[in-house]
Amino acid sequence: MDDDFPILAAVAASPAHSFQVLHHLQSIGVKATRSTIFRRVEALVAEGVLEAKPERGPKGHARRTLVLTGEGLRRVGVDAAMLLRDAPLESPFFGLAVSCARALEESSLPAILRERMATAARQLTREERDLNFGPASDEWASMARERRVAHLQADIRWLQSALGRRVVARTSDRSGPLPEAV
Repeated sequence: MDDDFPILAAVAASPAHSFQVLHHLQSIGVKATRSTIFRRVEALVAEGVLEAKPERGPKGHARRTLVLTGEGLRRVGVDAAMLLRDAPLESPFFGLAVSCARALEESSLPAILRERMATAARQLTREERDLNFGPASDEWASMARERRVAHLQADIRWLQSALGRRVVARTSDRSGPLPEAV
Protein backbone atom coordinates (compact mmCIF):
# COMPACT_ATOMS: atom_id res chain seq x y z
CA MET A 1 0.00 0.00 0.00
CA ASP A 2 1.18 3.46 -0.87
CA ASP A 3 1.76 5.65 2.22
CA ASP A 4 -0.42 8.31 0.61
CA PHE A 5 -3.40 5.97 0.24
CA PRO A 6 -5.34 7.34 3.24
CA ILE A 7 -5.19 10.88 1.84
CA LEU A 8 -6.10 9.77 -1.68
CA ALA A 9 -8.92 7.54 -0.42
CA ALA A 10 -10.41 10.33 1.69
CA VAL A 11 -10.39 12.65 -1.32
CA ALA A 12 -11.78 9.90 -3.58
CA ALA A 13 -14.69 9.40 -1.19
CA SER A 14 -15.48 13.11 -1.20
CA PRO A 15 -13.50 16.10 -2.51
CA ALA A 16 -12.41 18.12 0.52
CA HIS A 17 -9.86 20.60 1.75
CA SER A 18 -6.79 19.49 3.71
CA PHE A 19 -8.24 20.12 7.15
CA GLN A 20 -11.34 18.03 6.32
CA VAL A 21 -9.08 15.20 5.12
CA LEU A 22 -7.13 15.35 8.39
CA HIS A 23 -10.31 15.36 10.48
CA HIS A 24 -11.80 12.46 8.51
CA LEU A 25 -8.67 10.32 8.85
CA GLN A 26 -8.35 11.00 12.57
CA SER A 27 -12.05 10.23 13.12
CA ILE A 28 -11.69 6.73 11.66
CA GLY A 29 -8.54 5.92 13.61
CA VAL A 30 -5.76 6.70 11.13
CA LYS A 31 -2.89 8.36 12.96
CA ALA A 32 -2.11 11.56 11.13
CA THR A 33 -0.75 14.94 12.12
CA ARG A 34 -1.62 18.28 10.63
CA SER A 35 1.91 18.91 9.39
CA THR A 36 2.16 15.49 7.74
CA ILE A 37 -1.16 15.84 5.93
CA PHE A 38 -0.44 19.36 4.71
CA ARG A 39 3.08 18.41 3.58
CA ARG A 40 1.90 15.26 1.76
CA VAL A 41 -1.00 17.13 0.13
CA GLU A 42 1.44 19.70 -1.25
CA ALA A 43 3.68 16.92 -2.58
CA LEU A 44 0.72 15.11 -4.17
CA VAL A 45 -0.42 18.33 -5.85
CA ALA A 46 3.12 18.90 -7.15
CA GLU A 47 3.22 15.29 -8.47
CA GLY A 48 -0.08 15.80 -10.29
CA VAL A 49 -1.93 13.17 -8.25
CA LEU A 50 -4.21 15.73 -6.61
CA GLU A 51 -5.61 18.93 -8.03
CA ALA A 52 -6.24 21.88 -5.70
CA LYS A 53 -9.21 24.01 -6.82
CA PRO A 54 -9.42 27.44 -5.17
CA GLU A 55 -12.70 28.35 -3.46
CA ARG A 56 -14.04 30.53 -0.68
CA GLY A 57 -14.85 29.16 2.76
CA PRO A 58 -18.08 29.95 4.63
CA LYS A 59 -16.52 33.09 6.15
CA GLY A 60 -15.00 34.25 2.87
CA HIS A 61 -11.48 32.96 3.44
CA ALA A 62 -9.55 31.35 0.60
CA ARG A 63 -9.05 27.59 0.66
CA ARG A 64 -8.44 24.78 -1.80
CA THR A 65 -10.71 21.84 -2.47
CA LEU A 66 -8.75 18.72 -3.34
CA VAL A 67 -9.85 16.38 -6.13
CA LEU A 68 -8.15 13.36 -7.66
CA THR A 69 -6.54 13.56 -11.07
CA GLY A 70 -6.54 10.59 -13.44
CA GLU A 71 -3.24 9.40 -11.95
CA GLY A 72 -4.65 9.79 -8.44
CA LEU A 73 -7.67 7.71 -9.37
CA ARG A 74 -5.41 5.00 -10.81
CA ARG A 75 -3.23 4.94 -7.68
CA VAL A 76 -6.15 4.80 -5.28
CA GLY A 77 -7.72 1.98 -7.34
CA VAL A 78 -4.55 -0.14 -7.18
CA ASP A 79 -4.17 0.33 -3.43
CA ALA A 80 -7.89 -0.17 -2.73
CA ALA A 81 -7.84 -3.51 -4.60
CA MET A 82 -4.86 -4.69 -2.54
CA LEU A 83 -6.46 -3.66 0.77
CA LEU A 84 -9.82 -5.19 -0.13
CA ARG A 85 -7.97 -8.47 -0.69
CA ASP A 86 -5.75 -8.44 2.39
CA ALA A 87 -6.59 -5.91 5.14
CA PRO A 88 -8.61 -7.00 8.17
CA LEU A 89 -12.24 -5.91 7.82
CA GLU A 90 -12.02 -3.97 11.09
CA SER A 91 -9.01 -1.98 9.87
CA PRO A 92 -9.56 1.71 9.09
CA PHE A 93 -7.64 1.09 5.86
CA PHE A 94 -10.21 -1.52 4.79
CA GLY A 95 -12.94 1.02 5.51
CA LEU A 96 -11.12 3.58 3.35
CA ALA A 97 -10.75 1.01 0.57
CA VAL A 98 -14.50 0.32 0.69
CA SER A 99 -15.27 4.04 0.59
CA CYS A 100 -13.35 4.46 -2.65
CA ALA A 101 -14.23 1.11 -4.25
CA ARG A 102 -15.87 2.94 -7.15
CA ALA A 103 -12.32 3.80 -8.28
CA LEU A 104 -11.91 0.12 -9.16
CA GLU A 105 -12.84 -1.33 -12.48
CA GLU A 106 -16.52 -2.39 -12.18
CA SER A 107 -15.85 -6.07 -12.93
CA SER A 108 -12.90 -6.43 -10.53
CA LEU A 109 -14.70 -5.61 -7.27
CA PRO A 110 -16.98 -8.69 -7.13
CA ALA A 111 -14.03 -10.92 -8.06
CA ILE A 112 -11.90 -9.43 -5.27
CA LEU A 113 -14.68 -9.86 -2.69
CA ARG A 114 -15.44 -13.44 -3.82
CA GLU A 115 -11.75 -14.33 -3.53
CA ARG A 116 -11.66 -12.75 -0.08
CA MET A 117 -14.77 -14.68 0.98
CA ALA A 118 -13.32 -17.98 -0.29
CA THR A 119 -10.13 -17.38 1.70
CA ALA A 120 -12.15 -16.56 4.83
CA ALA A 121 -14.25 -19.71 4.35
CA ARG A 122 -11.12 -21.87 4.12
CA GLN A 123 -9.71 -20.25 7.28
CA LEU A 124 -13.03 -20.75 9.05
CA THR A 125 -13.07 -24.44 8.13
CA ARG A 126 -9.55 -24.90 9.51
CA GLU A 127 -10.31 -22.98 12.72
CA GLU A 128 -13.55 -24.91 13.35
CA ARG A 129 -11.81 -28.22 12.69
CA ASP A 130 -9.00 -27.33 15.09
CA LEU A 131 -11.53 -26.12 17.66
CA ASN A 132 -13.55 -29.35 17.47
CA PHE A 133 -10.66 -31.82 17.22
CA GLY A 134 -7.72 -29.96 18.75
CA PRO A 135 -6.42 -30.40 22.27
CA ALA A 136 -8.92 -29.07 24.81
CA SER A 137 -6.34 -28.72 27.59
CA ASP A 138 -5.56 -25.05 26.96
CA GLU A 139 -8.69 -23.03 27.73
CA TRP A 140 -7.14 -19.71 26.59
CA ALA A 141 -6.14 -21.16 23.21
CA SER A 142 -9.69 -22.49 22.76
CA MET A 143 -11.16 -19.09 23.64
CA ALA A 144 -8.84 -17.36 21.17
CA ARG A 145 -9.84 -19.83 18.46
CA GLU A 146 -13.54 -19.27 19.24
CA ARG A 147 -12.98 -15.53 18.84
CA ARG A 148 -11.27 -16.04 15.45
CA VAL A 149 -14.18 -18.26 14.36
CA ALA A 150 -16.69 -15.56 15.34
CA HIS A 151 -14.70 -12.90 13.46
CA LEU A 152 -14.43 -15.06 10.35
CA GLN A 153 -18.17 -15.78 10.44
CA ALA A 154 -18.91 -12.04 10.71
CA ASP A 155 -16.47 -11.29 7.88
CA ILE A 156 -18.16 -13.86 5.63
CA ARG A 157 -21.63 -12.48 6.42
CA TRP A 158 -20.46 -8.95 5.58
CA LEU A 159 -18.82 -10.08 2.34
CA GLN A 160 -21.98 -11.96 1.31
CA SER A 161 -24.00 -8.84 2.05
CA ALA A 162 -21.59 -6.65 0.07
CA LEU A 163 -21.72 -8.97 -2.90
CA GLY A 164 -25.51 -9.22 -2.72
CA ARG A 165 -25.97 -5.47 -2.55
CA ARG A 166 -23.49 -4.95 -5.36
CA VAL A 167 -25.37 -7.35 -7.64
CA VAL A 168 -28.72 -5.72 -6.80
CA ALA A 169 -27.28 -2.25 -7.42
CA ARG A 170 -25.90 -3.29 -10.81
CA THR A 171 -29.10 -4.92 -12.01
CA SER A 172 -31.19 -1.89 -11.15
CA ASP A 173 -28.69 0.54 -12.74
CA ARG A 174 -27.99 2.46 -9.56
CA SER A 175 -24.58 2.28 -8.02
CA GLY A 176 -24.89 2.32 -4.28
CA PRO A 177 -22.12 2.18 -1.71
CA LEU A 178 -20.99 -1.04 -0.14
CA PRO A 179 -22.09 -1.73 3.43
CA GLU A 180 -19.86 -0.35 6.15
CA ALA A 181 -16.98 -2.53 7.32
CA VAL A 182 -17.53 -4.67 10.39
